Amino acid sequence: MRLGVGDLEQSPGMTGVERHALRRTLDLHLCSAEHEQVEVELAWTPAGAATPPEGALDGLERDEQGGCAGRPVRPTRNVEGDDRVAELRLVRDADRSGGVQPRHPAKTGTGERGERMDGGGQRPGGIAEVRPQADVGADAASQCANPPRYARPVQQVVVRILHPEPGPAAGPLERMLADERRANAERQAAGFSAAGAADVQVVAGSPNDTPFGARLRALAADAGAGGLVVLGSGAIPLATSADRRAFVEAAATDEPRALANNRYSADAVAIACAARLRDVPDLASDNALPRWLEEGAGYEVSDLRRRWRLAIDLDTPLDLALVGRRGPVLAAVHDRLASVSRVTADSRAELVVAGRTSADSVAWLERHAPARVRALIEERGLRTRTAGQRPARSVLGMVLDRDGPDALGTTLAELGDAAIVDTRVLLAHRLGANERTWPSPEDRFASDLGLADRVADPWLRALTASAAGGPIPVVLGGHTLVGPGIRLIVRKASTG
Repeated sequence: MRLGVGDLEQSPGMTGVERHALRRTLDLHLCSAEHEQVEVELAWTPAGAATPPEGALDGLERDEQGGCAGRPVRPTRNVEGDDRVAELRLVRDADRSGGVQPRHPAKTGTGERGERMDGGGQRPGGIAEVRPQADVGADAASQCANPPRYARPVQQVVVRILHPEPGPAAGPLERMLADERRANAERQAAGFSAAGAADVQVVAGSPNDTPFGARLRALAADAGAGGLVVLGSGAIPLATSADRRAFVEAAATDEPRALANNRYSADAVAIACAARLRDVPDLASDNALPRWLEEGAGYEVSDLRRRWRLAIDLDTPLDLALVGRRGPVLAAVHDRLASVSRVTADSRAELVVAGRTSADSVAWLERHAPARVRALIEERGLRTRTAGQRPARSVLGMVLDRDGPDALGTTLAELGDAAIVDTRVLLAHRLGANERTWPSPEDRFASDLGLADRVADPWLRALTASAAGGPIPVVLGGHTLVGPGIRLIVRKASTG
């Protein structure tokens, strides 16, 4: 029902308690202006008189409250003398501090006193919900009421976590990584279920030649008219419940929108209206999916790249060490990571970073690590390159072409006091961007851990031995090492 202020005492359908509560609540919600109407929804009774939780959280939200409470906004003499809005008091003081925005200056200069901080319990009884009408006033931005929320249809969301099983020829390091990735997939599955996804599955299978795009078309059929979240089993191991909820909510919308952990190097993507994926081409990997969604399917694509933890992907056993896993085979690389970390904490030292790092990572290093930084940024977008682009090239790779792989350790020692190197860029420079031409995964994993005697490829074995036996600590790895792993390395200095 609708009530004007003058109708308050003539409302026959209200009990005395309801009328009393309404009279006091109007003091908070009415801004000003003559003949202003308010909308009163059905009265409700709180389940109990327990202390509201907002007061206890108020100290954590000071930055969100801007310039609200603390400065009362009082009526000025510009208020007309007749037909004023009655000033009434609340049943009790408000449970949190929150000032009321004054009216638009085209109206009067009236306002309300700031609410005092007091977490006392609410009185039971009929509490009327009161708010101004949406169409009152010339400027909606000046209204005291919060802007309205529009509920959107929520579509069913399915989540598919792709887990490649190790092949029959896989070595022990490959199998160890596969086990850890499978465990991560199970954790993510439980987390996405808790975040509201209707159907969550870990899809395991042996590696084959099926393009990612073809697999995605089959996965989209499971989603029907709803949304799809797709990720690899090693993706986002440090994701929080809020991160997973963001993906589910993005996939649940009824508009062509997508959300990636990073649109330029996607490991997890939420896609609304998954039926549109029937036209996706045979993309080679998930890294290229956000670009196709935007350019080929007309999607609005956003990402969470500012949440650096979501860029971590368990691509190699080294990444397990970076996120804190322990074990005998990881012991040596943990020691080397600790040595690099100590260098980053020394203002007289210099750290060398080479590979697919980013300007953001370098800027973060310069803000948080006392050491100076020498960065060589090369071949970003290595996995999303298209046909016709120039071959992968590396300045550091050219030096090794001239001096040989066993010169890596001494070369890096001329540039700094510790180094982290993305060897995938060096392999792409030497052998091309197609990973099938590279040394085996087992060789690459052993190299990342500094286990030169377990590397079969002669060139990579010499490179690994040079890094492990050089005059400065050097860690070899992939994209995570020179990307979000930088933060984890630096933080080892403060945590020991």
